[in-house]
Amino acid sequence: MNLESWELLSYIVTVFGLPLAIFAFIVEQRKERENEDEEVYQLLTADYTDFLKLVMANPDLKLRSQTMTQDLTEEQQERVLVIYEILISLFERAYLLSYDEKMTRKQ
Repeated sequence: MNLESWELLSYIVTVFGLPLAIFAFIVEQRKERENEDEEVYQLLTADYTDFLKLVMANPDLKLRSQTMTQDLTEEQQERVLVIYEILISLFERAYLLSYDEKMTRKQ
């Protein structure tokens, strides 16, 4: 092979290889972003499950009841406030980790 053939082959590789490499990079970045989103979703789901376990561990507070619980002791009222603060913190974290102005329906 002479020099002109090598030069032609290098142009062909450049013309096809560079766009292919850019495409592969973009696809890989998108997959990585989706994996990060899935990881955040899994962590938030685990945290919410832990919160529900906390609610179940305190049945005397009747946190899932549709009616307002009457006659709670001071200690029970304190536990209710702390549990709801945990829930608010969970919602704040979900918002901060998940919100994006350009969110799709899937997100």
